[in-house]
Amino acid sequence: MSIPRSTADSLIGQVTRELATLPEEDLPLVVEFVEYLKHQRRAPPQPHWSVAKIRGEARRRAAQLGALPRTEIVSRFQELAEAIRQETAARGMAIEGDAQGD
Repeated sequence: MSIPRSTADSLIGQVTRELATLPEEDLPLVVEFVEYLKHQRRAPPQPHWSVAKIRGEARRRAAQLGALPRTEIVSRFQELAEAIRQETAARGMAIEGDAQGD
């Protein structure tokens, strides 16, 4: 996918500003996400993950969060859930009443 240079420059600027405001401890998560995106482009699509692979990945990610206070983990989860809710609503994919009272 190719985007116009001016749009790319604008997006890079926006990302740079956002990165500058992140707490330092979040930067490794950003790097991991960028690596994940690069891997997704290189790797052939995988039809399905095995249960063992999903569990292993869940354990790996849980270990990364193990040092954080529970309140921080809950806060991150709530932020992620809200971002997903907003994205699905923007795409018109949300079901009426989704994420209310959960």
